[in-house]
Formats: sequence, C-alpha cells, structure tokens
Amino acid sequence: MTILRFVYRYTSIMAIWTVCCVCASADFLRFSTFNSSLNQCDDGTSPCLSGGLEQVLTDPEFVQSRQVAEIIQRIRSDVILLNEFNYDATGNAAKLFVENFLSTGQNASRHPDGPAEPIAYPYVYVAPSNTGIHSGFDLDNNGQIVSTPGTGLYAEDAFGYGEFEGRYGMLFLSKHPIQFDQVRTFQNMLWQDMPDSLLPPTWYSPEEQQVLRLSSKSHWDLPVQIGEPTVHFLASHPKPPVFDGPEDRNGRRNHDEIRFWSDYISSGEADYIVDDAGVAGGLGENDAFVVLGNLNSDPDRGNSRSGAIKRLLDHPEVNSSLVPQRPNGATHTATFRLRVDYVLPSSNLQTEAVGIFWPETRDPLARLLRASDHRLVWADVEIPSVPEPAGLTMAFVGFLIAIGSARGYDRKRYGKLFSNGKTRQMHYKVATRRHSFIVLAFQVTFL
Repeated sequence: MTILRFVYRYTSIMAIWTVCCVCASADFLRFSTFNSSLNQCDDGTSPCLSGGLEQVLTDPEFVQSRQVAEIIQRIRSDVILLNEFNYDATGNAAKLFVENFLSTGQNASRHPDGPAEPIAYPYVYVAPSNTGIHSGFDLDNNGQIVSTPGTGLYAEDAFGYGEFEGRYGMLFLSKHPIQFDQVRTFQNMLWQDMPDSLLPPTWYSPEEQQVLRLSSKSHWDLPVQIGEPTVHFLASHPKPPVFDGPEDRNGRRNHDEIRFWSDYISSGEADYIVDDAGVAGGLGENDAFVVLGNLNSDPDRGNSRSGAIKRLLDHPEVNSSLVPQRPNGATHTATFRLRVDYVLPSSNLQTEAVGIFWPETRDPLARLLRASDHRLVWADVEIPSVPEPAGLTMAFVGFLIAIGSARGYDRKRYGKLFSNGKTRQMHYKVATRRHSFIVLAFQVTFL
C-alpha cells in the first residue's frame, strides 16, 4: 500500500496534459541611475571645449571610466541611466564606453576575487541636451551676452548650464529592446507653457520667456519592451537649485522640472505637455513606468523647493515605499549628504529591494567611489513577462493533485524544476482544508 501511495502521489503529475497558450510569469529586473561625472573637457584644460570625453575613452586604461564601468559591472543592472555623460552628435563617446570599458571585465578596485564580469547593453540611447545651447540672451543678467563657448559666463547664458553643447548630457543603456519609434523627448518645451509655473517673471524679460526652455538638459520617455509589457523609463537631470541669487531662478526651475513628471503621469494634468514631435499629452492611464535620474532635490534637507519631490514621492501612481539606504542606514546618495538620485517605479509594479552602491571603507570596492560625488542607486522591480520571443514555443500544463492535508508549498522543492536560460516555469498553489492542488506550467523553447 505504501508503494502504491508513493507511485500515486509522485507520478500523477503525468496524469493530465493539455496544450495551452504560453503562460505568463514574473521576473525581478534591476533598474539603476548613476551620475557618472564623465563630463571631461577637451584636453582637460580651459577653455572647456567639447571632445574631451571621447579623448579619454579611447584609452582603455583611463581610471575614472574603469571605475564607473566596474561599478556598473558589479551591480549588473538590466537598465541604467547615466547622468553627466557628455553628449556628442555621433554617439561615439557612448560607443567607446561600451566597447572599451563595459565589454571588458574591470578590476580598478583591485578586488582580491579578480575582475568583474563584462556586461553587454545592446540597446543604447543618446539625444541632444539643452546644456551649452546658447540662448542669444543675457540669462544671468550680468550685463553681457557671452556667445563664445568654453567658459562659465557662456554656460550661464545657455538654455542649460554647459560650457559647450552637450556637456552634462545623459546616456541610457538597456539589455531589453528600446522602442525607438515611440520615444518622446521634451527638450524644446518652454517653461512659460507650464500652467502655474514658478518662472520668475521679473528676472527674465518677455523676449527671454518666449524662448527659455523648461528642461535644463532634456526629459525623456523611453519605452522599453521587457517580454510582453512595455515599461516607460522617465529620465531627466533637473538643474541644481543653487548657484543663483534671491530670485531663486535655479531653485524654481528645479522644482518645475520635477513637477513635470508628476503632471506627465497624472490624468488630466498633462494637457499642456507637448513633445518635440508636436504630440500632446502625458502617459497612458495604466502604463507602467520608472522615474529615474539625478533630480537634485532632497525631500527633507538642502536648498531645493521640496514641494515638487515630495509631490512625486507621494503621488498615488508612484511606488516609493522602499527608500534606498547605505549599509549604515543613511539615505543620502551623494557626498554632499543629500538624497538626490532616484529610481521610482509606478504603483502597478512591485519593488523587491532597493539600494545604494556605497561600500564600507574597508571593502576593496570602496576605491571605486572616487569616480563621482554621486552614488549609483538601484531598485529590483517585478515585471510581468512572457517567454523569450525567439524560436518556436510549446506550452504544456500538468495538474498534480495530491490527496492529504493542506500544507505549505515547498518552493525549494518545486520552484526550480527547470532553471536554464531557455526554459521557464511558473507555478500556483490552491489549497483547501483537505486537498492541495499544485499546477505546474512548463514551457519548452526550440531555437
């Protein structure tokens, strides 16, 4: 009888097989943001002109780039936004960084376990930044219009602070396909077009208000297809709320650049928003998204007008339940002791874990912290997914009915029946007081 009971319980998984559609599963993916400080000037000297980042990236031994790359390799994000990565129209700097640094295992930390594993990002996005684009006006009201690139005086009269066009730009890297034909950018939207904006009317002349852009770099909506779902990555780098005067023009602009995202994800609040292609409106009502970037605003400390970042953190469509912390419990993300870097998923996405890359002093990886005054911030987010699209897929569903008292599901036992990269598995458990039903869905992919 014992043998028969054993055979019944452990071979009944083969009792019923039904061909069905491919069943969905869920994966935790890591999303990150990092102000990389890869904003070099040409020859590293004054005047500060373009081309400097490309120069240093041609050298695979350039220490700062190796440090930045090793941090990325150690954290191993599926999607990452790099702030302060100089933009060039050819995309050559991004190409050099991927080929010369990310594709080679780095050990700038001299870690005793050896170099990190190389990491591949087949999908790369760069786009123009307002930094260093001259406005034609005296935006800092110092009595002169400086139109020659290379100095801070020129940078102050640009749409976004930058000694040359593209300095302090952004780079977006993804392991998953970017839907390039659906990307929206908001580089050219005027500050005055935001209803009830904090634009200081007595600082800027009417003529300047007619051309002054809201975004100090740009705002990007980058749809990324992860399995079946599309996740919108909302990337930006608002202006620091300092380096101005009593008029607080930079603090006001920082506030409104952050407020832009709150409006963009709010039904009925985004009618005024028009992208660079002339398309109006914000994000779809049920669209999944992740706001990420160096937002230059702490909800509790610092010089920013904290209302905007608090509004974003408290927004009902934003999942801000987990706050990244250092190993010592601190929440600041930069050496100047403020929380300014964020990865904020939408409320319809579950966050499994969050963190700040900030190793303790005795950790060899702490040597990498010299790369930037900011720290990489990451979040592990659950994304509903379907099997990989390549190949012919067949799905079978088996029902295992085990007679007996309902007991807790042994995930260790059933959770890893198939674990290689070409086969996925999902499972459910429905238990009654006297019976347990375990449903196993198996997918086999033929490449």
